[in-house]
Amino acid sequence: MDLKKFPRTFWTANIIELFERLAYYGMNVILVLYLTRRVGFSVEMSATITGAFIASLYLLPIPAGAISDKIGFRNGLFIAFSVLAMGYAVLGLFPSKPTVLLALGLIAIGGAFVKPVISGTVKKTSPEGFSKIGFSIFYMVVNIGGFAGKIVAKALRQDLGHWLSASNFEALKNWVYANVPPFGITPGIAERAAAQHPPMTPDAFLDMLKWQGFGMQMICLFSVVMAVVALLFVAFSFKEPDRSDEPARSVSKTFADMFKVFLDLKFVSFIVIFAGFDLMFWQLYLSVPTYIVTHISETAPMEYIVAINPGMIIVLQMVIAAMVTKMKPIGNMALGMAISVVGMVMMGLLPTLWGVCFAIAVFAIGEMTFAPRFLDYVSTLAPKGKIGLYLGFAYMRSFLANLIGGPLSGHLLGKYCPASGPRDPSKMWFTFAAIGLAALVALFFYNKIVGDQTAEKESAAA
Repeated sequence: MDLKKFPRTFWTANIIELFERLAYYGMNVILVLYLTRRVGFSVEMSATITGAFIASLYLLPIPAGAISDKIGFRNGLFIAFSVLAMGYAVLGLFPSKPTVLLALGLIAIGGAFVKPVISGTVKKTSPEGFSKIGFSIFYMVVNIGGFAGKIVAKALRQDLGHWLSASNFEALKNWVYANVPPFGITPGIAERAAAQHPPMTPDAFLDMLKWQGFGMQMICLFSVVMAVVALLFVAFSFKEPDRSDEPARSVSKTFADMFKVFLDLKFVSFIVIFAGFDLMFWQLYLSVPTYIVTHISETAPMEYIVAINPGMIIVLQMVIAAMVTKMKPIGNMALGMAISVVGMVMMGLLPTLWGVCFAIAVFAIGEMTFAPRFLDYVSTLAPKGKIGLYLGFAYMRSFLANLIGGPLSGHLLGKYCPASGPRDPSKMWFTFAAIGLAALVALFFYNKIVGDQTAEKESAAA
């Protein structure tokens, strides 16, 4: 594979994606905890809000992709990172219930432009016959950002507070003790402190929670910096991809085309089926962080554990891509989904620290088998001049997954994995596995009825 065949804009787009993912995944891995412990929502409401936030982030790429097709990819990225920087700043500086909702709305709008534009750039700038490799590189970059973002998040949430608490920054310490919850030792805090391994005193446990709350604010401000760096790359290095072969379309025609996608029932059915996979995937952010700090340990390196997923993909993505490159697209994606279902089952069967690590590693193998082929498959299905539109619509699967998965996560966490009292987390994970299995069965029937649409297009072209 000669990487020199890929032009500069391809690599610039991937660098921009790297910084965007650093910003997003650093924040997203702690979002449910942040909303619960720093802002003051219940765990049920925090998971629901996070699910709604992620859902909107994946609904908005539909109009954002259409707008970017019209105004140009570079202008779309200027909008994206300007809005993202503002959103992350509000989230970190003003952790109140009304302001965080505003902040999450801004982040969703900004992120919505990034997804179809970067994916579309990867497709347009990949040399002919190299789109599968191009998307594999893109997906590896996404996971490098996701991995590094979690490593930074762990350092800011746990290590920074531990260092500052022992420092001589008295003004900062006084501000944290006065402004960051929790504000006193409750029976619940005393119970949780005694349940740690090794047990902690209530005072030490309270102090740790305060500094973790402050650290989560710092994560949001780190995301501001990453968004600004990405914006600088857009300004000084990103070149508009050549789209001269695409027909010019008015804004009204662009939005009319957007709604016509809903009439492509085969494509819509395909997206709905894969929402089942995404519902499982997003539990890494909706359920796993709270599950780890609640059921495993408050001192567990939660971010490192979740980072196993992108870490595995960074190491093995290209190997797996080479192994499955000759598989038919539907079979390739079905295999990935099946492996991911096994990962969810393992999460329920092994409710321990090492069990969580093993389950996430298994899930990662399934994800890296499935995800790059999915994007390439969707881009192949897109009519000429509508790549950005179809790639934007493809993220509807995450919209549906989080619209359902957020409230479901909150309900199951509250019922089977409460902060105190009896727990039965296996039922939560088996529920998610059952949803993934149902999606896999639906994909089997879809393939029987519809068949391989890319093969049909290639035959028609010939």
